[in-house]
Amino acid sequence: MTSKSPRRSPTDHEYLAGDIYSFRTSPLTEFSPKETGRYAALKIIGRKDGIIYYVVLDGTFDGHPEFAEACGLPWLMNSRFAAQGEPALNGTPEDWENDLADLRYVGTVELSPADVQLLPGFEQYGTWLGASSDAEGEWRWRNDRAACVEEVAYRDRVRDEKMAADLARYETRLKGLTWEKLLAEKPFPRWDEHPPFPHPDFVTLARDKIRSTVLELQALGQRPKKAQVRAALRACVEWFNATDLEYGEAIYTEEREDICLALEELAVVAKHRSLFDDIHAWRTW
Repeated sequence: MTSKSPRRSPTDHEYLAGDIYSFRTSPLTEFSPKETGRYAALKIIGRKDGIIYYVVLDGTFDGHPEFAEACGLPWLMNSRFAAQGEPALNGTPEDWENDLADLRYVGTVELSPADVQLLPGFEQYGTWLGASSDAEGEWRWRNDRAACVEEVAYRDRVRDEKMAADLARYETRLKGLTWEKLLAEKPFPRWDEHPPFPHPDFVTLARDKIRSTVLELQALGQRPKKAQVRAALRACVEWFNATDLEYGEAIYTEEREDICLALEELAVVAKHRSLFDDIHAWRTW
């Protein structure tokens, strides 16, 4: 795989420790008002293992703050719902596009000793939009808590109902699934969007691997032996293990869920669904 240089910010200023950026916050949920009218800021803490880490600063503005307004801001401490006052520290892979709205470079400060101590041991990451979720979520928690709680609860109910409906549809899908149907479909259809999903090169290879495994299993006939199916599925999982490492750990939570669903479908059509339980022992992602 060709190595990638660290991505530059949309302002063409490379992300460096001590840099402060401001951004327009996005609605907390899909049920929030479409425009918040609020701006917040974050400070880059550093890089580690291909991840850029930053802490959201505790300040909300009607427009982009000036450097003098942002440079002395303390960390934002998360307190909403189950949070217990942890710093709003986040990370994002350095080759992911920045999806924060109206991002602007504000200036650079020297990191404090406390800033530097945030980085060791912290290994969580997601998209840049996590900064907006923290900034907007905490503003809502402080200033509009009752409506925020009700809105989030409604969002969760909608998601739970959708998950239940999706599960029912999936079980129906499994009953009528064949090798021919799998070969006619595009594996991992939602992976076309990058980010948040992996680099297109990884996606192409992953789709090809699923298709080749389908053909391998199909060639075993209508009643393949369990040991044969296990060997094919394990080889597929081990391929994902190796390719995930080659691409700098491209498999995150949503990718893991999608790959596991695809492997479950292979086990079902091969008439050995019980082998799906073994997949979790083989995978390293």
